[in-house]
Amino acid sequence: MTSRRPNLLVLTSIYPWPGHPPEGIFVHRQIRNLVRLGHRCHVIVARPAVPGLPASLVSLSWLRYHPRWTTWASTLDGVSVDYLFYPQRRRRRGDVVPAIADTVIDHIERHPHLLETDVVYAHWLWTSGAATLALRDRFGWPVAAIARGSEMNVWQGLHPFCRSYVQRVLLEADLPMANCRFLADAGAELAPASADRIRVAYNGCDASQFRPAASRERARLAVSFSPGRKYFVCCATVLERKGMAELAAAWRVFSQRRPGWRLVVIGPVVSRKLARALLEAGRDSVTLIGQVSPARVLAYLQAADGYVQPSHTEGIANATMEAMAVGVPVVSADAGSQRELVRDGENGWLVPVHDAPALVHAMMSLADDPEGARMLGMRGRETVLREFDPMVHAERLSDLLTELSDGAGARVHGSSASLPGEARREA
Repeated sequence: MTSRRPNLLVLTSIYPWPGHPPEGIFVHRQIRNLVRLGHRCHVIVARPAVPGLPASLVSLSWLRYHPRWTTWASTLDGVSVDYLFYPQRRRRRGDVVPAIADTVIDHIERHPHLLETDVVYAHWLWTSGAATLALRDRFGWPVAAIARGSEMNVWQGLHPFCRSYVQRVLLEADLPMANCRFLADAGAELAPASADRIRVAYNGCDASQFRPAASRERARLAVSFSPGRKYFVCCATVLERKGMAELAAAWRVFSQRRPGWRLVVIGPVVSRKLARALLEAGRDSVTLIGQVSPARVLAYLQAADGYVQPSHTEGIANATMEAMAVGVPVVSADAGSQRELVRDGENGWLVPVHDAPALVHAMMSLADDPEGARMLGMRGRETVLREFDPMVHAERLSDLLTELSDGAGARVHGSSASLPGEARREA
């Protein structure tokens, strides 16, 4: 007999919102798939309030994100979502986890239907994963927490509280997870006692949505690509760790050797210095598109002749996977778990991190052998179809969460140690 799929309370720091629909879209897609599999999911998005804002005004922090929206949607594709704002001091590098936990606990206690939760599922071990440990203490719910990248490869070196919280979550969560093998190995190195418990749960990519265009000509017209030109596309925030300096250096050389090619970079511009470097590297051959909708990203990928991902750090890049699903030949730096996706010479080009000359060589190989590039693009799509079906991975994740819920239920019936909140203390 198949166990009932548990009700999930999902805690995350980013999720699509009116001012930035692509933000955290990969989290939403996974949750939507869990709903399709029979889970009832309620998402809580915990965002920082304006620093130093009095507690009585914290709920008005939506003004920080976009003043046009006085209310945000309570559902997205049928998934219930609450956007909460937690207070933070003016000292931005302080410990925000207690404030997140208190804000979420207060919200749950004011909304009794949320007490029907069976499992808390946190995205990112810090800050969300750390906060869910407090939810377990208060309500007795088992905790699943998944590493997604930034808390493992960026924030541990930037924020004084990140590393210790990540280590704690790996050791104390009932189900520690990672969205790729690379991050699982990093977690095992940080917290060796958790090594045998960390499970990998890939997001995957919907290849029925991310697919080659029915007409390349129409696809190119839709994004105003010029006839007779070839285009590399890169989906990344313009900042250093995304490899924009190396991309600028590589494009300076490549564009001189192959003047018929153009580069389109899609993503927010954080570093104006790097944005200028990119534009200067290609004179009139580089376009910075900025932030666009997920549908527009797909349109650019379907029109592209090549895709380049020069990042220094990644978990497993969703944008690279989407490009491969579309059938675009990809050039990727060997960062994080990219080698779990891109196999050099088999379904794309994999080059060393920080290596601009290697980027040039790979991009030249793609440009000079269009038939070979087309074949690698087809193999890239086959890789996504074969190994990264999102529903297959959602089913595996669902099974893990169901096993966790069933085990917690058995403990509740067998021991007062698993009773929630006040009942535990009274026992």
